[in-house]
Amino acid sequence: MRQYDAVVIGGGIGGLAAAATLAKQGISTAVLEKNPSPGGAANSFIRGRFEFEVSLHELCGFGPDDRPLGSARKVLDRLGLSDRVEWVRLPEAYRLITFDEASPIDAVLPFGTDAYIKAVERNAPGSEKAVANVFRLAAEIRAALSDLGKARTAEERKKTLLSHPDFLHIAAKSVDEGFAELGMPKRAADILKGYWAYLFTDCEELSFLHYVNMLNSYIELGSVVPKRRSLALTGAFCDCIRENGSDVFTNAPVRRIRVENGAVAGVETENGSFFPTRTVICDISPAVVYGRLLAPEQVPAALRRKTNARELSGRGFCVYLGLSRSAEELGLNQYSWFIYPDMDTRRQYRDAGSIETNRIQNTVCQNAADPGASPPGTSILTMTTLFSSDCWSEAPERDYHRQKDAFARSMIDTFERATGIRISPYIEEMEAASPLTFSRYLGAPGGAIYGYRAAAWDSILARKMMDGAPELGGLYFAGGFGMNLNGYSSAMSSGMDAADRAVKGGRFS
Repeated sequence: MRQYDAVVIGGGIGGLAAAATLAKQGISTAVLEKNPSPGGAANSFIRGRFEFEVSLHELCGFGPDDRPLGSARKVLDRLGLSDRVEWVRLPEAYRLITFDEASPIDAVLPFGTDAYIKAVERNAPGSEKAVANVFRLAAEIRAALSDLGKARTAEERKKTLLSHPDFLHIAAKSVDEGFAELGMPKRAADILKGYWAYLFTDCEELSFLHYVNMLNSYIELGSVVPKRRSLALTGAFCDCIRENGSDVFTNAPVRRIRVENGAVAGVETENGSFFPTRTVICDISPAVVYGRLLAPEQVPAALRRKTNARELSGRGFCVYLGLSRSAEELGLNQYSWFIYPDMDTRRQYRDAGSIETNRIQNTVCQNAADPGASPPGTSILTMTTLFSSDCWSEAPERDYHRQKDAFARSMIDTFERATGIRISPYIEEMEAASPLTFSRYLGAPGGAIYGYRAAAWDSILARKMMDGAPELGGLYFAGGFGMNLNGYSSAMSSGMDAADRAVKGGRFS
């Protein structure tokens, strides 16, 4: 067996970004992926004449060619991959619909900061100044986070914070607290909170700086999807890895990480192969690493306490629909819908803990971005929700398939009632994936596709402030369970960051 400088466990988009970053620097790297194909959730599957995306709804942080900004663009440009994928720009940011009887919302929000501010003002008169201040703060937040990313010591991080007073003032506030301080009218705040389910922490606790940074990235830079689905993105990363002398192994589940003298020494696979190495980057859950891949006595107590203290975030449920009518025929004129009972995010997060009460959803129509995403005269809808508990694991096994089908049907009914668009008679193919499906396929505990919950104490700022040398020599994390939380852009950034930390830590000298 060839010896590699580094081994990446898990070929999700974060792990591939880490491996490509190392390989590009001439550091030989092996990616070990347990599934038949790499990419994790950046994959697709076929039912009948339709090819469905597993998860990728849109990619923020890319930016147009005349403004190549954002975290995703930074990763792809550095690796020379931005032009290897054909991108499709989305037509608008989102359509937000609520069933709130007291103050219902049905608003289409555009990309572009000025256009977005004006659209919110039309739907919530008197909000223009407060919304403009949100985007002013967003620029400060982005600059501060960029500077924090360059700081390598606690003293440097402290100086960085003091040089950004607005950032320091707002850093500890929640989304709701931040909007209240800016004098944001409630209806405008509700519209701006449309993306909250993407981070899946209620806005009484969700970090203002984290949410506003994400919102700004979407609105200012727009969003894209790969024209040939997310496999095109996965393929570009794999090509980069292999072209630079490294390897991606599939059907290669890992049995154990070998540790010697408090540092990693190699990786054993289930088929008996051994990869000696001093550096391991994991694109899988720390709970899996510490609970299955390492012996209990090899896990430092501090790591065990930190991992056990963290909460899992959203457990995914998706409904994939192949429709026998085109998007134009059906009136599917938007790409993305957020549908909520109301914008009381604390209550909606709590209700998302039960199969009976979860009624939030984000639905996308691939054809609104790429008319050729399905055969002529057809269209594809993907409906997604998240659960805040392990209720699917607790459901009786004998009722699983019935409950999964019933819940999928309830999501379809909710979409039809919210939009007035009738899709049920035209469903040609339908597949549903529950948290148990994602747990089995992705290896995510409980089907937690969003990694750890962005709790106040475990926000992205807290993670950056606590970042330092790994507690177990040579072991790093990337992807959704890494420092940058989840989402494709965040996963790619965390992969690149993990690789950079390993290089700067002298792992390959």
